[in-house]
Amino acid sequence: MVAVEPEGDSLLRKVRLILDAFDTGAPVLGLSELARRTALAKTTVHRVATDMVGVGLLNRRDRRYELGALLFQLGQRVPRTRGLRLIAARYLEDLAISTRETVVLAFPGDHHVLFVEKYFSQRGGGVAVTHVEGRVPFHCGASGKALLAFGDESTRESIMRAPLRRRTPWTITDPSRLRAEIEEVRRQGYAIDRQELVVGYGAVAAPVFAQGVAVATLTVVGPVDRMDVRRVAPMVTAAGRALTRDVEGVNT
Repeated sequence: MVAVEPEGDSLLRKVRLILDAFDTGAPVLGLSELARRTALAKTTVHRVATDMVGVGLLNRRDRRYELGALLFQLGQRVPRTRGLRLIAARYLEDLAISTRETVVLAFPGDHHVLFVEKYFSQRGGGVAVTHVEGRVPFHCGASGKALLAFGDESTRESIMRAPLRRRTPWTITDPSRLRAEIEEVRRQGYAIDRQELVVGYGAVAAPVFAQGVAVATLTVVGPVDRMDVRRVAPMVTAAGRALTRDVEGVNT
């Protein structure tokens, strides 16, 4: 089947489609797979990707492509996220020490949760986080559910309308069940992941607010057989509230 591109489709939209094609399960993609994932013609993908390599948005590996370091550099310059990451550093460390697990700071993206900072405890070792670096779907895992529960309403409704793809046998793919889960997150103030993102691992996430909307989460990740939610949840929610106070104090 030959891809048919909408007439007048902008170059920037094509660039965005190509960037969105990459994920943690496919960090390096060939031309054919990029064309399939973007629904663009191969000739278009080749032309646009070549230009993106030229300006540093992509790197070329033989005949395949990966995201370029320029994207990371640009991300470091976003004022609000950079400031929040700096403020959050001590909370990541404190939680890793008190829970003895890996702790992650996550931000909401357009269509994915972005894992931007992490602190490895001595016992946690960072094993779980190696599977979730970069970005993951909102409906998979504790961070995404916390952001859906307390974040932007338009993002939440957009995610609910899209297909909820399965990552593990425990991933929630039924919209009605996900809505019920989100309501439970709102009631209790934190979200729980029960092997929904990575088999064998669980997580507890608490929101961080700015002007009443969740702009990030603090998430503790560890093997599901030792993730004691009753012990970890109060620590994570307390850290989330404290980080919220710090963030709002900077913004006032």
